[in-house]
Amino acid sequence: MKNPTEHYTDSLFSRFPISNKVKFCIVIPVKDEEDYISQTLTAFTLQVDLNDHPLDVQQFEILILANNCSDQSVSLIKQFQNDHPNLNIYLEEVILSTKQANIGFVRRKLMDCAYSRLHKNGGGIIMTTDGDTTVATDWISQTYQEICKGAEVVGGRILLYADEMESLDQLTRSLHLKDEKYQLLVAELESKIIDSDFDPFPKHHQHFNGSFAITSESYAKSGGVPIVDHLEDCAFFDRLQALDTKIRHSFDVKVYTSARCVGRTQIGLSYQLNVWKNLGKNADYYLVESCSSVTNRLTQKRKLNDLWKIKNEVTEYDFNEIINKNFPEFTVIEELYNNFQASIYFGEWYENLLKHHPSITKEKTLESSIDIAIEELQMKVQEYSDHNFSQTSIL
Repeated sequence: MKNPTEHYTDSLFSRFPISNKVKFCIVIPVKDEEDYISQTLTAFTLQVDLNDHPLDVQQFEILILANNCSDQSVSLIKQFQNDHPNLNIYLEEVILSTKQANIGFVRRKLMDCAYSRLHKNGGGIIMTTDGDTTVATDWISQTYQEICKGAEVVGGRILLYADEMESLDQLTRSLHLKDEKYQLLVAELESKIIDSDFDPFPKHHQHFNGSFAITSESYAKSGGVPIVDHLEDCAFFDRLQALDTKIRHSFDVKVYTSARCVGRTQIGLSYQLNVWKNLGKNADYYLVESCSSVTNRLTQKRKLNDLWKIKNEVTEYDFNEIINKNFPEFTVIEELYNNFQASIYFGEWYENLLKHHPSITKEKTLESSIDIAIEELQMKVQEYSDHNFSQTSIL
C-alpha cells in the first residue's frame, strides 16, 4: 500500500499496460466494500452480447482504486484476480490524505486514468459503477448499443437490490417508491415537452455513477469530472449539459445497488434513504417541486431552445421581438442578445441565463406534497400525450 502525493496519483495503473483489444474501461472506486465487492466483480464474468452470447472479456478492463480501506475489500479483490486470470482487472491500493479522501477526487482520478489508457488505443468508452453495485449481464452491450445509436453519454437505470428493498422499513420504502414515481413522471413530461432526438421517451432521470458511461472523445471535450468533494456526478452532468452533450437515459442499461442507510459519502442515495427513514410523522409533509413549476420550467426551456435552433436566422430586432413576446420578465435585452450570439452551445447560453436571470426559471418551489404532485403530473403527462406540443412554439 502506498501513501501517495498528488504527483503519485498521476501515475496510477501505469504499470499495467492496456491491451490493444480493449474498447471499454470500467472504473470502480472502493472503500470498505467487503460485503459487496465479490458480487460486484462476478457480474463482469457473466457479460453477454445482445444475442446472449458470452462477451469477449478482452474487450474490456476494470480499474479498481481501493482507498483508505480498513476491512477485507483488498484481500477479496486480490483473491478474485487470482480466481479469474482471464479478466483484465487491475488494482491500486492507496492511502489518501483527508483533503483527497473523497469520492469526487477518487472518481476523477479513475476516469482520467481510463481516458489516458483508452487514448492509447485510439479512443473508447469510459464506464463507471460502484463497489456495492451489481451490473446487469448485458450492461456493457446495452450501453454500447446506445452509443452506436448516437449517444455520447449513457445514464443507466439504478435499482435497489430486491432483498434489501424489502428489508427497509415501511416508511422509507414507501417514500423511495413515491420519489421514484415522481422522478419518472417528471422525466416523461420532459420528454414530451423538450422532445429530444437523442433522449426520447421512454427515459428515466438517473445519470449517476452507479451506471454511467461516456465516450473518451466527449470526456476530453468536457475537461473531465469537476473538482468537488461530493455529488461529482451531478456536477459533471451539469458540465456536459452546458456543452450540448448527447445524454441518453436508457431503461435498457440496468444495475442493482445497495439500500443501506449509512453510506460512504456526505450526500447520495444512502443519505436520502436515511432522511426518509427519519421523517417519521412528518412524512405526509414531504414536499417536492410542484407540477405547475415543473411544467413552466420545461416549457420555458423548450421555448428558449426553439429560439436557439433559429439562431443563424434571427436578427437583433427579431430576437427582441421574440423575447418581449415570450419572456416579458427578461431585462437588459441587449446583454441577452450579446450572450446569445457569443455562446457556442445552447446549454452554455441556458446556464448563463439561469445564473444571471434566475427569474426565467424560478427556484424550485417546494409547494406541493409528493402525493399531489404525482397525481397532477399523471394528468399533465396525459394532457401532453393527447395534444401536439408544437402549437406552443415561439414562432
